[in-house]
Amino acid sequence: MALALLAPLLLAGCGSPDEGGRHTGADGSATPRPAAPAGAAAPAPSKDGGAPSSGAPSSGRTAGGGTAQSPQNAVPDAELTPATGSFTKKEKKYLSGRVPKGIDPAAILQAGQDVCDRLAYTAKIDRNAAVGAVIAGDIKGADAAVNGLCPDLGPLLAATRGGYPDGTHAAPAPGTYRALTSSKDCTWSLDGASGRQHTITVRKGTKTFTSTGCYAWART
Repeated sequence: MALALLAPLLLAGCGSPDEGGRHTGADGSATPRPAAPAGAAAPAPSKDGGAPSSGAPSSGRTAGGGTAQSPQNAVPDAELTPATGSFTKKEKKYLSGRVPKGIDPAAILQAGQDVCDRLAYTAKIDRNAAVGAVIAGDIKGADAAVNGLCPDLGPLLAATRGGYPDGTHAAPAPGTYRALTSSKDCTWSLDGASGRQHTITVRKGTKTFTSTGCYAWART
């Protein structure tokens, strides 16, 4: 898929069926998330379903777009309750250690569900685009969201393991990889030997792998 077509796919899947910050209670009904008190300016949750963004570069990102860090002042599990209704066991497990104090846990849950929705929507149109978006970091928080909220997308998440985004990578793992784009602008270099093929074999002992215009590479 041409890179120019990828952004609309990702953006189109950003909204979830419960627009407006709604969550599902234990009885299966959707309940609205209460608005912040007048005059309060609570930070918004990040798009990866974790702690609110501070505007600083993120750190602790793991393979597959997850995060290795939890909020330092996380709400205790016993206090993870929505304004109305209740969370399911699965939802509580996902929220455990992920909700900073002062943030509505329903908002964190909604952000995680948004990740699931984006993945599912993008994969329905183009599975390669969904896999590439996780590898490239365009859809963040996939590990936590899939494992906690949408395990049916596990096979898609597994396809991202060991992949490489565009850029320069030292000591790449040996194996065969395929580019997740059909762009003719895709070029690569392995220890100085370059090419334009969309399938490459990285041999043991390779020191540097550089990719440009290929978006992401998935291990085959």
